[in-house]
Amino acid sequence: MNIAAVTKSAIIRNLSFIPNTDLDNVRTYIQFLLDERKIPVPKNQSLKGMWKNVGFEKLISLEDELSSVRHQLQDTILQRVT
Repeated sequence: MNIAAVTKSAIIRNLSFIPNTDLDNVRTYIQFLLDERKIPVPKNQSLKGMWKNVGFEKLISLEDELSSVRHQLQDTILQRVT
């Protein structure tokens, strides 16, 4: 894990200890930092067609295939336990 991820994780963990009365101050400060850096707001993107041509269209019944895979996984897990 990189240092930035560890730092963000620590900040998020510490947010749970901030009193409710100060949460608005934290939100205001974070917004100030974002405005100061002029970070663009990400645009919503459509996910339509994301899974096109990756093989799912070849399956006759996706539900049956998912059920089969779940049963195989269950059998594998039970074999490891016993």
